[in-house]
Amino acid sequence: PVAQPDEDAVRASAAAAPILEKFQVLADYVGQGRRLTQKGHLSLADARALVSLLDTGDVMDPAFGDRTFRTVSSKELPGLSQVFAWAKKAGVVRTVHGKVVATKQVRKLARDPSAFMHRAVDALLDIGPLASKRDPDGWFAWPEVTAFLDRLTLSVLSGAYVSQRPLPLDDIVALVTDAVLEAFGFASLSDEDVGTRIGGDVADMVDSLVLAGVLTRFGPEDPEDAEADLARQWQDRFVELTPAGTAVVRRLLLEDGYDAPAAGRLAQASAVELLSEADGLGFVALVGELHAWRAQRSAEQAARDMAGAVRQLEDPGLATLALMVLSDIGVEVSGPLVRELAAEPHLRAMARCWLVDHGLEPASALYDPTDLESFTDVLACRLVTGGPDALADTLALAGHHDQQVALMGRLWRTRSGATLNVLEAIGATHPAKAVAKAARKASYQHRSWAATA
Repeated sequence: PVAQPDEDAVRASAAAAPILEKFQVLADYVGQGRRLTQKGHLSLADARALVSLLDTGDVMDPAFGDRTFRTVSSKELPGLSQVFAWAKKAGVVRTVHGKVVATKQVRKLARDPSAFMHRAVDALLDIGPLASKRDPDGWFAWPEVTAFLDRLTLSVLSGAYVSQRPLPLDDIVALVTDAVLEAFGFASLSDEDVGTRIGGDVADMVDSLVLAGVLTRFGPEDPEDAEADLARQWQDRFVELTPAGTAVVRRLLLEDGYDAPAAGRLAQASAVELLSEADGLGFVALVGELHAWRAQRSAEQAARDMAGAVRQLEDPGLATLALMVLSDIGVEVSGPLVRELAAEPHLRAMARCWLVDHGLEPASALYDPTDLESFTDVLACRLVTGGPDALADTLALAGHHDQQVALMGRLWRTRSGATLNVLEAIGATHPAKAVAKAARKASYQHRSWAATA
C-alpha cells in the first residue's frame, strides 16, 4: 500500500502542472485560426512568437562557432513541436481547413485545471513523452528504441510510486539502459555509447513528465553546453512524484489491472497504536502506513509522538522500530528527543546506540564500567541490529581480550533481562577463544545465580 496525498494537495498540484498554462497561452494565441504550412506545421513567424511565449527552450537560427544555421521549419523545434502535438491530442486546439484553432476544451481547462491535468497526462502518454520530442527522420534517430522507451514510462513512474522517495536519475538510466541492451542489438555502438544516448533520452522523458506536473526534478543546474557535457543532464539528479503525480500513477496502475491499494488506515492513530499493528501488516504495508501517518503531521510532531512511543512500548523490537522512524525523520529534529530518552535508565542503552550511530556521541559513550547493566543492554542492542560482528566490536570498547575475559567475570551478575542471551551469543560467536570460553563459563554462573536469587 502507498500513502496517498490529501485531496487538496492533489488538486493544487494538478492545477500547477506547467503544461496547462502553456495550453492556455497557445489557445489564446491561435484564437479563431492561424494558418499552417502545407505539411501541417506552424508557420515560422508563429513559431518564432510561440517559442518566446511558451518558453519552450528552442533556439531559432542556432549558431555554432562562426556559422549560423537557419531554422527553415517549426518541425526543427522539438519543444514547440511537442507542445503543439500535445495540445492537439488533448483537444485544446484542432486543425480545420489548413488552420489551427482553439476549441471549447479551453473553457474546461480554465474552469477546472486540476481535472484537465489528467486529460493532459493521458494525451502525453498517447503521443509518447519521448517520441513527441523526436523527429523520426532526424539525425541519430532510433524510432524503435524511442517507442520502446515510451512504453517503459509507467514502469519508471511505478518505481517512484512504490519507493515514495526521490529516486536518483542515475539509477533509472542504468535500469532503462539494461532493458534496452537486452531488447536490442547495436552493431556499431558500444554499451557505453548506448548508455550515454539512453541517459539523454531518459532526461528528455523526465522533462516531459515534469512539464505534465507528474514529476519534480532537482539537482544541479543543466550545463550551458548540453552537447559538450551530455551526462550532466542526469548525473546527481533526483526525481520524485508530485502529489498529483501520485494520484495519476495509481489511476494508471488500476486501469492497467494492477493492484494498487492505498495506505492510510492508521494515519490518525497514535504512534503506539501504529507500531503495535506492525506484526500484522507486513513490511510493505507497514512502510505505506508509516508514510501516510507522517504525511498527516509535521516532522516535529511526528518525532515527539515517536519518542513518546519509545517510552510506552514494552516490546524492545517495536521501540527499536520507533527509533528507526526517528532516524528517517532526521537527526536535527529527532536528536534532542533521543538525548532525553538517554537520560532514562531503562532506555539509556538503545538511545545511546542511536546517538552514536548518528554521530552525536563517540562510540566510547556506549561503555561505562560503572554501569554494566546498561552496557549489557547496549551489547544486546548491537547483537539485534548488527549481529555477532557488531557485538564483538562493541565488546572491544572494554579493552583487549584479557580485559574482556575479566569483564565476563563481572557481567554475569548484571540483572538485565538480556544478560543470558548476550553471554551465550559471545560464547558462541566471539572470534577470540579465551573470550568465548569466559562467556560460556559466565553464562553457566548466571544461570546458577539466577536460579537461587
